[in-house]
Amino acid sequence: MPLASVPPLRDRGPDVTEDVRLALLHLHQRGASLDSRERLGARVAATARRREMATLATCHRVEIYAAIPSVADAREWVAERIGDHGVLDEATCLVDADAARHLFRVAAGLDSAVVGEGQIAAQVRRTYDEARAQGIHPLLAALFQHALRVARDLRAGSPLGAVRRSVGSLAVDEALRYVEEPRTATALVIGAGEMGKLAARALARRVGTLVVANRDPARGREVAEAVGATAIGLEDLGAALATADAVISAADTRGSILTRALLWPRCAARPLVLVDIAVPRSVAADARDLEGLRYRDVDHLGTDASLDPGVVAAAERRCAAEADRFLTAWRERAAAATIRELHERATALRRVHLARALAKLGHLDERDRRIVEGLATSVTSALIHAPTVALRRVPEHETAARALFGLDASSDEKRT
Repeated sequence: MPLASVPPLRDRGPDVTEDVRLALLHLHQRGASLDSRERLGARVAATARRREMATLATCHRVEIYAAIPSVADAREWVAERIGDHGVLDEATCLVDADAARHLFRVAAGLDSAVVGEGQIAAQVRRTYDEARAQGIHPLLAALFQHALRVARDLRAGSPLGAVRRSVGSLAVDEALRYVEEPRTATALVIGAGEMGKLAARALARRVGTLVVANRDPARGREVAEAVGATAIGLEDLGAALATADAVISAADTRGSILTRALLWPRCAARPLVLVDIAVPRSVAADARDLEGLRYRDVDHLGTDASLDPGVVAAAERRCAAEADRFLTAWRERAAAATIRELHERATALRRVHLARALAKLGHLDERDRRIVEGLATSVTSALIHAPTVALRRVPEHETAARALFGLDASSDEKRT
């Protein structure tokens, strides 16, 4: 009989029973230039958002997490969707548990220049919140939720929670290396976002005068007042640069605000150190080599691995264990949905075939009909018992089970 005569499966849609796997393509400071990371970030920003992809972009990395078809090549699949193959040439590709472990390490601060820093967890949260607001694949939603839980638990239950340094702190260290008398110097922080706020906080204790410049005056004043600094708007940058001994730019402007024309008068007067921790960089390319300008970007910053190696090793083990746990739980969810569909399909087939048989056995009395119905139920249950147990034990066989039992629309062929 045609399978179409059996009540159809529910439209599975984009749920956990999709035959997908987790993939990650990422560029990091350790293996890719800042130019390459900026190109990938710009390419992703120019691409329409897809629910199967979530991008985490920070000072040191650009990472694309994706729920891809199990048979797909991760690099090719992502490249086709962002419309650029070359921009991924330097990207490292990880899949499944390795990809999950990487995000857990990132969220916990183990992959940061300051090992254990807490700001990265907020950036992971922001990535997840933005993706969720626009629609995100269930696999990615579960991944980011688990990563945030791992980061929270590690920081709450280990010395990672005591780490207070950040990229902003490293930028301050780098800038003040080249200032002869920091205690009497004037420093300028451009940008009042998270990195700008952290840099301002670290600078306020080490310089004589601090100025915070920001496009949004209210936000700039808030950050400046918190550290005893003066707030200005970006329109006053020229005057502020004239008196600054050191500049840290953390401006989130997606473009250059420190142009050659703006910086040249200041650098011609006396040397200036400028640390640009904005990504994309806020200093124009043709201004970075100005005479008198000591220009540094995020790739020039040092690192801070002062945490006890034993603490880091324990956190690494936790991330690896949680990655395995996450993938097992996800596969079990997929297997549970398949088991449910298998039982529903078996029940539907039993009812159809039982109705056909009983229609031909009209002479049976009520007792005999119940015996036939019980036999059909027992046989059906016995036949699907072993596959059900096997799927619960080895959820990785879920894809094969769906194909074997014809649970996908592509397998809807005529059967009797």
